[in-house]
Amino acid sequence: MRIEEKHKPLLRELGLTDEDFEKFDGKFVNYEYDEEKGVRIYDPYYTTSYNEYIGVDGWSAWSSEKDTFMSDILKGAQEKAKLAEQKSEGPAQDEIAEALKKKFGHKAEEEKE
Repeated sequence: MRIEEKHKPLLRELGLTDEDFEKFDGKFVNYEYDEEKGVRIYDPYYTTSYNEYIGVDGWSAWSSEKDTFMSDILKGAQEKAKLAEQKSEGPAQDEIAEALKKKFGHKAEEEKE
């Protein structure tokens, strides 16, 4: 599918890359342009790097809407997950890795021989 050059900057504002443009096939990945609303993409299977909400109809929000619903939610969730991890009294990743090496490491070495 051919993407008009004047539409590419608007698509890039949505977070798309040049590699994403190659995925536009007109069937499973598509876009439409409106003079007032800008562009929106049809990508029901999240084939592109677009990471905002895509409706059940497969269409994203218009670029003029500056939709950040998903990234706002995920940003808050990621921050909470980091805080919970920091507060956690569980073993560090290094401790877990060392324990696994002690328990299973020698078996892997024996199998190599």
